[in-house]
Amino acid sequence: MNQRRIQQFILIGFALLLLVLGFNSAILKRIDLIIYDTTLSVSTHPAPDEIVIIAIDEKSIDQLGRWPWSRRLHAQLLDKLTAAQTKAVGFDILFSEPETLESDTLLAQAIANHGKVFLAVAPEKSTNTEIIELLPTPLIAEYSAGFAHVDTELDIDGICRRIYLYAGLGDAHWPALGLALKQGREETTSTFAPPSHSEGETGWVRDTQLLIPFYGPPGHFTHYSYVDVLNGNVGAKQLKDKIILIGATATGMGDAVSTPVSGHHQRMPGVELNANIAAALLETGFVTEAHPWQQHLLTLLLTLLLLPISHFLPKRCFPLSLPIMLASALLLSFILFREAMLWFPPSNAMFALVLLFSLISWRRYFDTQRTLIQLNKDAYQQLNFDPITHLPNKTLFKDQLEAALAETPDTYNVSLLIIQLGGIKEVNNRLGLNAGDEILAMAAQQIQRAVEHAFIVARLSGIEFAVIMSQQPSPEETARIGRRLIHLLQLPCELKGDQFFFKPSIGVSTYPQDGDNADMLISNAYAAMHKAKSNNKRGLYYYSLHLKQEIFDESSLTRDLHLALNQNQLEVYYQPQVLSGTGEIVGLEALLRWKHPERGFISPATFIPIAEKTGLILSIGDWVLETACSQIGEWNKDRQNKIRIAVNISAIQFYDNFIVERIKQVLAGTALPAELLELELTESALMDDFDTTVQTLHELKGIGINIAVDDFGTGYSSLSYLKQFPLDRIKIDQSFVRDLDQSMESAEITQAIITMAHSLNLQVIAEGVETQHQRAFLIMQNCEELQGFYFSKPLPQDQAAQLLQHNLKSHPQVT
Repeated sequence: MNQRRIQQFILIGFALLLLVLGFNSAILKRIDLIIYDTTLSVSTHPAPDEIVIIAIDEKSIDQLGRWPWSRRLHAQLLDKLTAAQTKAVGFDILFSEPETLESDTLLAQAIANHGKVFLAVAPEKSTNTEIIELLPTPLIAEYSAGFAHVDTELDIDGICRRIYLYAGLGDAHWPALGLALKQGREETTSTFAPPSHSEGETGWVRDTQLLIPFYGPPGHFTHYSYVDVLNGNVGAKQLKDKIILIGATATGMGDAVSTPVSGHHQRMPGVELNANIAAALLETGFVTEAHPWQQHLLTLLLTLLLLPISHFLPKRCFPLSLPIMLASALLLSFILFREAMLWFPPSNAMFALVLLFSLISWRRYFDTQRTLIQLNKDAYQQLNFDPITHLPNKTLFKDQLEAALAETPDTYNVSLLIIQLGGIKEVNNRLGLNAGDEILAMAAQQIQRAVEHAFIVARLSGIEFAVIMSQQPSPEETARIGRRLIHLLQLPCELKGDQFFFKPSIGVSTYPQDGDNADMLISNAYAAMHKAKSNNKRGLYYYSLHLKQEIFDESSLTRDLHLALNQNQLEVYYQPQVLSGTGEIVGLEALLRWKHPERGFISPATFIPIAEKTGLILSIGDWVLETACSQIGEWNKDRQNKIRIAVNISAIQFYDNFIVERIKQVLAGTALPAELLELELTESALMDDFDTTVQTLHELKGIGINIAVDDFGTGYSSLSYLKQFPLDRIKIDQSFVRDLDQSMESAEITQAIITMAHSLNLQVIAEGVETQHQRAFLIMQNCEELQGFYFSKPLPQDQAAQLLQHNLKSHPQVT
């Protein structure tokens, strides 16, 4: 049994123990009494006019003298009530001791004359703690309509809320005074004769307990002062057909009790308590307390109702379920009280609801804790591990590297290998991204296999991995692992019946000589990896001071290149393209030059890769295109035979989403006809994304622009793709032209390129022509156009203008 199960059993057991101990406890009973009193306070009714209290009050005592009064006065009062034709009279006064024969006789005669007078009976403890019954004296009792008990019941808080309809010594045979008055008023045949007791009967017995539905606070019923009735100040009409209760209301007299409606500092006289009882019997009826089985059933239903509510209620709203259910228990109790006169004490149900809510809350708490633990695990996994390879990601890798450095003595080494895999893009293009993910997972396994699971392996980004060799690796061990990585990663990977090959580039940096902190080691390993990649050898490359200087120079050059465009350090040079037979200039190629204020002219081979890497190639390319188009437009103004301008477009420019729109804007801004613009793209640029290439080329051809393949012969020389591209011209790479004088192979390749191009109806231009022999060979092979130092080197704008004028004179325009 797991710990969670044990905790649940303990909680359930503890809750059941609390339930057993708490049910019907004194504190819950007190809560029920408070709720009952509150319910009763909003459920008062107008007192019925039929019931009248004749009060032995302070006024009467002041005028008639000290209590007790002579029974002659009671006889006189009864005569007044008889004359007023009252229906029934109840004395809340005990006549258990005789007075004088004369006064007792007068009272007995008055009782007999009325015929519906009920006398009070009450229990009393004797000196030996036995309970005795205080009965009216026989003379008075003989003529009464019956006896009625005026016994009261107090709850644990000392407040009277309930009455027993029947009570008596040894047997519950006396009705309550209110019940006796009701029966007398209805002229029932039930009259009560003095009971006869057999020997041995002891104990005050009660029966039929009911809750009193109090009509209101003391003074709620019609009151007349005893002395006013006696003196005739209260007319017979005011008393006719009334039920009369006679009793003490003066302070310090009688059996006043605390009630739910009598307030904090006021007690209700017994006579008014009996008036409430009589009114309830005559009108509303009593409130009956629900039977225990009914209470248990309602408690169970309310408690069980919490289960579906807690299940279906959203978690954020769950805390509301307890007050809702507690309010439901109170509302049910109130409705039963108002509509059915049934009192359902709700505290047990509320206590059970609190316990069940606590259990559910604890369970939810444990479930939430378990969920949070799992979420933390998942979050840790997501934050620190790659979902595809399940290797540590860049975040965890950085922490692991820092930990490895912190644990390594200064005299020990830590080697870091950064691995970049080429060839993944081909998998994505051919089989989709999911296949690319599978290939990456295979690569991760190969890397772990290569390091023999002895070192930390991490995936840093899409195609980049890292290995931390933190166990004092020797240079030989690092080299061995590096070679093993290259060997295993270059093995073919089979996926979906196809084979793919990785092209790994690995950079190595070593602590402490290549960096004394994680960031420096990572940066230097990346630098070595990029160097391995740029050398086109892929393979393994170690960080060194020489590489550090190269990186510094490149960084400096990058900074200067940002300034060059804004400070007019860049300039467009122009090299002529001529007809092979006549030498007439038919076009110019725009070539970018950078004259650094300190370093002088910097080769395009040096700064163009930097421009491409930093993205500056887009803004620089736009500037070159606009400058060249504007300039060729100026030169063509006075020419009959217009010359075209050829502009090189890098792969980054070509695959920019806005390349076509940019070219349209330049042509519109310079008013240059589209057919005079030729864009030169390398074979490798065209083949990066075949579908995009075809779409973009067709859009450019739709404008009217010429398309040429630059450096042809160095890349993907294939008829299959040339047929699908809308090309105008191919440009033979100068490496073949330069070797025409010495290499038969170059001559054959050149001849084959020209023949292939012509078979596709493409024109050919050869660049790098430097000798007459090269020119003659190309003319013989029907190469249409030539370009090279034999005709002119690249020239700045003013010299190019002079060259055009000179060429124009040599080849006059036909008008």
